[in-house]
Amino acid sequence: MGRIAYPCDTGARILPVNYVLADDSLIFRTVPDGEISRHALNSICAFEIDETDEFFEAGWSVVAVGRLQLATEEDLTRMRYRKLPEPWAAGNRWMFVRLPCQQVSGRRVIGHGR
Repeated sequence: MGRIAYPCDTGARILPVNYVLADDSLIFRTVPDGEISRHALNSICAFEIDETDEFFEAGWSVVAVGRLQLATEEDLTRMRYRKLPEPWAAGNRWMFVRLPCQQVSGRRVIGHGR
């Protein structure tokens, strides 16, 4: 599970999505008439994943930035024998999109421990 951030008419939006990594792109599914297809497609977007451990006050996060595009036949062919992204949200999410990881940054925090 990760979060896609994109611009929309009222400011920025951040939504959780299930994804798979295919070479240098993140691929996920969405509804063709939804907010992501209306506002994020062909826009510069950010994608963030993280993990935290509150007990040890530690964690990490990775942010990828790129222009969100429709997934290509080549993307789908590469995924054919791999696990496909399975959305948790209800709805007919048959549109595959890809975010090429044009910029990637990360941060790791190591806490005090207990």
